[in-house]
Amino acid sequence: MSVPTNRNGYIITGPTSGIGRLTALELAKHGTVVLVGRDRSRLDEVQKTIEQRGQHAVSVACDLSDLASVQRAAAEIVALNLSIVGLLNNAGIFPMRETKNALGWDMAFATNHLGPFALTEALAPHLPDGANVSSSVQASKIPSESPPRPLGFAAVATSRQRRARAASGNPAALRCRARTPTPRRSSATSLR
Repeated sequence: MSVPTNRNGYIITGPTSGIGRLTALELAKHGTVVLVGRDRSRLDEVQKTIEQRGQHAVSVACDLSDLASVQRAAAEIVALNLSIVGLLNNAGIFPMRETKNALGWDMAFATNHLGPFALTEALAPHLPDGANVSSSVQASKIPSESPPRPLGFAAVATSRQRRARAASGNPAALRCRARTPTPRRSSATSLR
């Protein structure tokens, strides 16, 4: 299916389950949804559901814990030439034990913080004035603490917001919202 470039575009990470999936299905009613996640088959399933409803979606495979993957995904999104009006950094993990990414960084920190920050950073120059950027860290932890304690994203988003506003010369150019909910165990929680 071709991507209509005359519609509003919404980017959402973590759209394959839970609140991310429900949000993607709702956003598809308002424009083209760019589904960003690491599991191609699950992305394709959500895309198919959206398209069966007569709406538009594009799947972009991306592992947020891998910054090279994030850069590739951002380039692929930019190449779609959509009028992006919203970026929802929804993806997040909360592993029950410490894991590392390929660079040796804590997997939860890389996925929940560095990846969304890098994606926002790469896409910011291509977002129009007034685009909404929302980051909701599902869960993260400070590895040295037991039990794990949630780690916030607000400081990163606020810093990014200030730089984007300063660079654009328009103080209303980019609105960032950030929240860090308390981690909850659910059927989606991985025991990896």
